[in-house]
Amino acid sequence: METRKIQLTGGSTFTVSLPKQWAKEHGLESGARMYLYPHSDGSLLVRPSPTQNGKRESRVSVDHLDEDDISRTVRAFYAAGFDSFTLTAVGGFEVSQRNAVTMAASGLVGLEIVSESDDVITLQSLLNTNDVSIRQTVIQLQRITLAMHERAVTAVIEDDEELAARVCERDDEVDRLFGMVSRHYQRALSDLQEIDQLGIDRPTIADYYTIARQLERVADHAEKIATISSRLDDPPQSIMEEIGAVAREARATVKDASSVLLGGTDIEMAYRALDDRDNLGMTSTNSTDGCTTAKFPIGIYLVSSSTACDERQNMVAISQRR
Repeated sequence: METRKIQLTGGSTFTVSLPKQWAKEHGLESGARMYLYPHSDGSLLVRPSPTQNGKRESRVSVDHLDEDDISRTVRAFYAAGFDSFTLTAVGGFEVSQRNAVTMAASGLVGLEIVSESDDVITLQSLLNTNDVSIRQTVIQLQRITLAMHERAVTAVIEDDEELAARVCERDDEVDRLFGMVSRHYQRALSDLQEIDQLGIDRPTIADYYTIARQLERVADHAEKIATISSRLDDPPQSIMEEIGAVAREARATVKDASSVLLGGTDIEMAYRALDDRDNLGMTSTNSTDGCTTAKFPIGIYLVSSSTACDERQNMVAISQRR
């Protein structure tokens, strides 16, 4: 890093000199035109050439990729922040490959197939960054995740396979929201204009991304809990009561931890959440004694609830920086 003093020229113009070595490396001479980009976070970007404000586009061949790999490719381009990208297949797309592209696009917010032929499919993000609120998206993610966890536990306690299936279906909604947060976070790392349009700074979007990632993992644990409802074989009532107690504590700590950042609550709540997490960890350990996952699948539930609560510790850690 180098420092420069501001000079007053002509009584009204502020000037700052450029590092000589940097100017030489970019072939700059007296009279050269520079491009300045002021941003809402107080930074000023200085470039010897204009930024490329056009769309981020790419083109890739998926000739020999199977359905799963094609889905991963679509999600990767979306998460990387491309505005549009084109998939090509010499000899044309197979029906299964084309279906994979369609399914992958339907699971990502704002991504649409804008043109297609036998051997070319172009996808484009129609999201307007100015209309996106990362904070509101994470709040929605929090609500869905906690609701999934509560209903998953209810499915286990009441042996409700239909409710368990609905919980698993909502995991796709969580993935959609997390995918959108991840996309804007990745774009913000390399584009100051993205930050301006979102109306937040880089540290804040990094914190929101961390919260969203932990909530997405909690939702995965909720799905795991729901899947064991059909595997329980008349568990003891005492165990079922323990399920409800552990679940309520797990949700409370996750909600408190994420609310420290999202709701601006007192930092003391973060420390209380840490204490609650430690207490829940001891409860889960005691409850799983003699209740192995191989013999009795409720052990899977207790371990998963405790692990979901662990995600909250990461949320608390970032709140302490603010």
